[in-house]
Amino acid sequence: MKAITFIDTSVLCELIEVPGKSRGDGVVRAEFQARAVDGERFVIPITAVIETGNHIEQASGDRRGAALRLAAVLASAAADRPPFASNEVTWDSAFMGELLAGDSTGQPFVDLAGNGQMGAGDVAILVERDRYAAASALGRARVGIWTLETVLGAYS
Repeated sequence: MKAITFIDTSVLCELIEVPGKSRGDGVVRAEFQARAVDGERFVIPITAVIETGNHIEQASGDRRGAALRLAAVLASAAADRPPFASNEVTWDSAFMGELLAGDSTGQPFVDLAGNGQMGAGDVAILVERDRYAAASALGRARVGIWTLETVLGAYS
């Protein structure tokens, strides 16, 4: 079974070594390489792109280098070049409805955010992942989320 994994901001920041947002120990990069060699494909959700781009802009280090690394990853994803896979996202009323409903969490977004459990970005990743899984070749792919965060990880 082919594995497709959505990469959360926490992992993307490690992969491209965003100053101040990466531990810099190479553990995530090594795991990424091992998983890629095993044939796993990675999708970068729009939330991770936006949040990582914002982290780069706010960094106090080599912002340009991090921006170039992010651009290279995005170019690979846009070209559907392994180990990356592209995904088309439609930000429409149905997407927003799923986000507001809390998608697969079982709780509405207002409760998740209001209780400090999960923000809109993480819920949007769930919506994007679940839509991708529903559309993928009759569910033949295992579609997960790779995150370093505990709460989002519970839904991966």
